[in-house]
Amino acid sequence: MKKSNFLLIFIAIIAVGLTLVTNSCDKEKERVTTTIALDKTETGPHDIGETVTATVTIVAEDVASLVYYKVVDQVKSDPVDVTSGLTQSGTTYTYDFSYELKLGDDLGTLGFEFEVTDDLDVMKFAAILVTTNLSVQGMFVKFDWKITEEEWLGESVLASHDAAKIFRFSDDGTYEVDLSPEYAAYAHHFCYWVYKETPDNGDTLAELRMIRRLLSGETGLDENYDFRITSANESEMTMYWDLAFWGLLDIKRTFKSQAKGAFQPYGTQAYADSVALLTVLDCSNIDDGLLEW
Repeated sequence: MKKSNFLLIFIAIIAVGLTLVTNSCDKEKERVTTTIALDKTETGPHDIGETVTATVTIVAEDVASLVYYKVVDQVKSDPVDVTSGLTQSGTTYTYDFSYELKLGDDLGTLGFEFEVTDDLDVMKFAAILVTTNLSVQGMFVKFDWKITEEEWLGESVLASHDAAKIFRFSDDGTYEVDLSPEYAAYAHHFCYWVYKETPDNGDTLAELRMIRRLLSGETGLDENYDFRITSANESEMTMYWDLAFWGLLDIKRTFKSQAKGAFQPYGTQAYADSVALLTVLDCSNIDDGLLEW
């Protein structure tokens, strides 16, 4: 009798154990595999100022984090954590991504990489490629520029010192000029450039203002030169130097692009160092009103 009871108890224990193992296996089978997908893998071409959108869909038991990276020419930015922006429905999570394109985004290969990490530290990735149209403003930044023609009243007035200049514009709103060793000088500190679109201004596509500081005795003065851009492409721009306050006709200038290469601000390092030491020429002295043109 005792043997029979022991056998029944033993069978019961085995049955319970098998049930626990079976339930455990079932739970493991029921766990969803973590995945991440985008509603598009490529978008564009877009203009600067437009907004890129995409929907990120994640399937996971639980999401520990969702971050994305801006990738420019295969170089990743610091991660942007958007976990708090997730919307959950069961084991499905969605995130609505949006990004407004700004100056500089049209200068290289642009993309965004999304990285999800689940509760077991499993990581999955998805990416979107964004194609852009190079803006006129971006053209200034992508290339160096030289004055190749200057006309006034139908006559060429391009001076040799202007023809020697190389202009370099940066996407942070600053610019520099290589005056060449022959015409090197330190009387000016080249500071800022301001660009604005003018789509409703006749044949003027945009306007450009270049702002600099002029050494005058022991002090410095603000100077600005305004141009109306009437045609522009990646190789050449035509613009008119605004001389209306002289009561004269505008000067027509033609700028041509060249690949960025050797460049020495002010013409020589010695002159560049001299400008840096003249506090009265420091660009922080520029009247902010000139930048709000």
